[in-house]
Amino acid sequence: MKVKSRLVFCLFFALVVMLGLAPAAPAADVSTVEAWGNHIKSIYGGQELNLLVGAHPSIEAMRRYYQEFEELTGITVNFRIITDGTVRSAALVEATGRTGNFDIFGIDAASVIEFHGRGLLRDLEPFLNDPVQTPPWYDYDDIIPAYAQGIGTSKGTIVGIPIAGESRFVGYRTDLFEEHGKTPPKTMDEFLELARFFNGLEPNFYGVSMRAASGRQAGSGFNSIAYAFTDAPNIDNETGEPKFDHPDTVTAIRFYVDLLENAPPDVTTYSHEEALAAFMQGRTAMWLDATALTGRIMDPAHSVIYDKVDFVPTPNGPKGRNGALAGWNFVIPNDARNPELAWVWIMYMTSRATAMQYHENGGVPCRTSIFADPGLQAANWTFARQLEALDQSLGLMEDRGLKYNPDFAWASDLSGIAGTYVSRVMTGEISVEDAARLGQLEMIEFMEDFVN
Repeated sequence: MKVKSRLVFCLFFALVVMLGLAPAAPAADVSTVEAWGNHIKSIYGGQELNLLVGAHPSIEAMRRYYQEFEELTGITVNFRIITDGTVRSAALVEATGRTGNFDIFGIDAASVIEFHGRGLLRDLEPFLNDPVQTPPWYDYDDIIPAYAQGIGTSKGTIVGIPIAGESRFVGYRTDLFEEHGKTPPKTMDEFLELARFFNGLEPNFYGVSMRAASGRQAGSGFNSIAYAFTDAPNIDNETGEPKFDHPDTVTAIRFYVDLLENAPPDVTTYSHEEALAAFMQGRTAMWLDATALTGRIMDPAHSVIYDKVDFVPTPNGPKGRNGALAGWNFVIPNDARNPELAWVWIMYMTSRATAMQYHENGGVPCRTSIFADPGLQAANWTFARQLEALDQSLGLMEDRGLKYNPDFAWASDLSGIAGTYVSRVMTGEISVEDAARLGQLEMIEFMEDFVN
């Protein structure tokens, strides 16, 4: 009889659940960081999290206070930090091998596109749309739109959360511009004219400095001006087809080469480091590179021009507003053994609630609230200049419907091929026309091998 009663009770309870009559489980309290931490600790306390990241100021900043995350959540965090130039290849080996060794990668924007194109990354939108996994105090909308749209998405899907971002802008010597009655460039034509004017004005003094070392460095430098002239510096944004021999791209190649005729004679060996050093040492009148390097230019311990410099957005060209977008993201590989645990780290460490702490520890800010903070703006006038540059970059997406990092897995490789041929023009090996023709052929061949 007892067995029969127990059976009737179980059937009755199952019916209640099916009809939705059972009382709902109380919702988790995640309204504050502390309440969220208690909730997370009750689920994940005692577990470990493994990160594969590149050596970068954003990571160093987090390492200065990540123990607070461990205390709050009871989760142990293990970092494997390698050089930023090798983290892509290491992460690619892990992801394609489906080793499951790492829960999170820290990779650059171009790698995010590549990894997603290869089907290696998890869609983060389900996490973002869950009010328990992502409480309101996270505030995704506070991430600078140019970064959220330009470096954290691929084919319209959110697959990365920015941890460091940059656009590019022109730094110029205010003392020299004032002395010679010049105004900073608003167009590419003015940029070239000014570079020619200042080039050779004094012995061993040059008009401009940019990255131009053969391969990916020259490809990056070329792309930072090319969108002013063409909608497809290397590949078509819609189809992914190579467009290096398009007439507009040929115009962009010629401009880049003409511009860097007014750079130091060893410019074809320059990465962003050498380009920056030439400007900070007072050897050039202008410089075009990453907004993330602003702090070094403004540091009197390393820069002789720290008190006579200003910045303007990347100049417009025939195609309109344009500008580079780059940066680093946290991503969750598809083979992560516990993606929900991975999201706990990403959500907390990139939240608005921890953004000021991140910035104060040397992180590269990605949130509007940091750039708009009155106290920070008063202490750092370059924040306004960086926002202007980011708005210029956003114009590439808003005005022209283009992404600086096209949504194709092979886009970064084609940029490197472009940089090889552009560099060969600068060293006098081939003509602009030959560079466009030969580069196009190599891109087609590469793409055929990549896709097939």
